[in-house]
Amino acid sequence: MREQQRRWILASLLLVLGCAGIEVSQDFDENASFAGLKTFAWQSENQAKTGDIRVDNPLLDARIRAAVERDLIAKGFRKSAAGTVDFTVSYVFQIRRSIGSNRVRTGVGIGFGGSGSIGTVGVSKGSGVSEHDEGMLVIDINTPDSRKLLWRGTGIRRMSRGSDPDKITAEVDETVGKILAQFPPQPQ
Repeated sequence: MREQQRRWILASLLLVLGCAGIEVSQDFDENASFAGLKTFAWQSENQAKTGDIRVDNPLLDARIRAAVERDLIAKGFRKSAAGTVDFTVSYVFQIRRSIGSNRVRTGVGIGFGGSGSIGTVGVSKGSGVSEHDEGMLVIDINTPDSRKLLWRGTGIRRMSRGSDPDKITAEVDETVGKILAQFPPQPQ
């Protein structure tokens, strides 16, 4: 009985933690061969400006590029000079406002008064609606010549508040890692 309870608690905890993380997805050209890809370069040396000061941040650009390069190299790909590569990499990052609802909450309170009063009972229920920023990172793998899209990975996560560079780097690394865990796509 206790083992079954532990498994249930562990499964519940994993479900809750899994829902609070990064949503990732991928799309790819089903006719493309990913087996011959060995070398890569960035499609552009400079990230296009978006007009959003939170996104047009050279520090963030450096973090994203470093994380992408690190993950691709760890997968066995080699960064080379542009013009002599098997694929190019590009990315787009956006921050958008998102509205989410919290789960419905209920509560019961019982109070006892002093000086001979009987007391009170209170019942409340409700749900909360909150706004937050979501970051969406899209990483594209393209052919080097025609820039035809071969693979696209997308990650969406709630943006944390604050300006701790170590925390920002860790979040970028985690997001890029989860996106690129899908690349190259596995044959069906």
